[in-house]
Amino acid sequence: MRYLLAEWTHQEEDEPYLIYSEMDEERRETRRVEFYRNGITFSYGGERGNEGALRQEPFPEDLRDLQPPEGELSAREISPGLFYEIWNQSQERPDGFMGMFF
Repeated sequence: MRYLLAEWTHQEEDEPYLIYSEMDEERRETRRVEFYRNGITFSYGGERGNEGALRQEPFPEDLRDLQPPEGELSAREISPGLFYEIWNQSQERPDGFMGMFF
């Protein structure tokens, strides 16, 4: 497994600005934690479910090739320990993002 931190410089409240991802040997996302500027946190994959929210295509070998729809993005690999610390502290929201609207 490999671990990634992506940081967006945008100011949109409805888009994550910090994304922590776990990737398998094929660079496919297996778990993710998203942080939003309004304080909301979502986590997907693993025991949290909602695998459909994970990135479907593999991450590029060169992380500079990631292109967000808007804003600037910087991405770097992080340690497994940092990912697990974030994962374990993230608040589970079983109904996912759309649950906020119902």
